[in-house]
Amino acid sequence: MFRIEDFIIDSIFGERLLIHKQADQSELEENIRVARVLLNCFDDMSIRINEHLLVFGHKNPEYTINEKLGDRKGVESENGIKSAFRKAKEQGCQTVVLDFDMHMADNILKTKKIASGIYGRHEDFMSGSINECYVVHNSKAIVVRPNVFSTLEKDAVKQKIMDEIEKLRT
Repeated sequence: MFRIEDFIIDSIFGERLLIHKQADQSELEENIRVARVLLNCFDDMSIRINEHLLVFGHKNPEYTINEKLGDRKGVESENGIKSAFRKAKEQGCQTVVLDFDMHMADNILKTKKIASGIYGRHEDFMSGSINECYVVHNSKAIVVRPNVFSTLEKDAVKQKIMDEIEKLRT
């Protein structure tokens, strides 16, 4: 149950970013960094950094983003997308945050490879198990939602995703 008194209100984003007093301290700095990037890029977003718990042998999701469970995955390369989605789904998340700044801040992303990786998870989007995927790089973020997959042609969908990811370069 959500109780405001269990949270610290962020000094930059106010009540749009609430940080649980019992949040995972080992990842708190990274979780706050990415939450602030997301909030800076999406004006209609609110985020809670959740209490640190072990649920069914898994860490609980780090975020509640717009009332949906989400988890930040600090992927080490473009090859980590499949694993990130799988782990997020195991945690009961509807939202996946691919954090490329954690390990790849100085790298130029291979947008085609990322688009292919996200496209490879289209069944997660179409089944409703994943509602959105945020990609964070260069302190910017984009979002991919199920509606991008409404185009039946695979290459057109990949191109739409690539076009969004390219926005992170500028």
